[in-house]
Amino acid sequence: MVANQKSYENGLSDLKLTCDAYIEELRRKMPCVPLSAFCRLSDDRNEDESCNNVKGLTVYKQFIDTKADMSGVSIKKYKTVSIGDIAYVPTTNRNGDKIACGISDEVCIVSSTYEVLKVDKTQCDPHYLFMWFCRNEIDRYARFNSWGSAREVIAFEDLGAYRIPLPAIHVQQAIVNIYKCYLQRKAINERLKTQIRCLCPILIRGSIEEAQKEA
Repeated sequence: MVANQKSYENGLSDLKLTCDAYIEELRRKMPCVPLSAFCRLSDDRNEDESCNNVKGLTVYKQFIDTKADMSGVSIKKYKTVSIGDIAYVPTTNRNGDKIACGISDEVCIVSSTYEVLKVDKTQCDPHYLFMWFCRNEIDRYARFNSWGSAREVIAFEDLGAYRIPLPAIHVQQAIVNIYKCYLQRKAINERLKTQIRCLCPILIRGSIEEAQKEA
């Protein structure tokens, strides 16, 4: 079981390497485009309080249910996030030198201190852009270009200057499909490891009991 799990895990590296190698090849072969050319900041507010699905963001690049106590808190000023929008926390000095961000698969609202990016889907697949947000280099870029004293933040003017290769939409989607396959297999691998850890004590106890019976 462990050997099979390890074999499965080794395949993950190949998938990740395929994605990384291909986008690096794109970067070498074609001109890069700044983010500001195909995405913009959104300041849509939840003024009618039609949405109460409050989310937070983590440095693990995902949305989570908010941990804040929302009792008596007005959500009118919270920003609305639509499906396919990318939200991020501009503050970088309190997040372990990483940019906390996520791409939404549902309509939700986030703190007014967050920034929400709307992507022009005719030019860029949002998930393709988010692949770049998941790379370590954008964490380093955001940290290097953050300014402030007590709170160091990355302004959209600086983040929007970050440049990526922008191939045809169908090429972007092909890369995204491979990356999604990688994420799915990664999640399956974690479940396999958890199941093996839970199963091992049972197998050991069974072996001991069997040995005692034979003795």
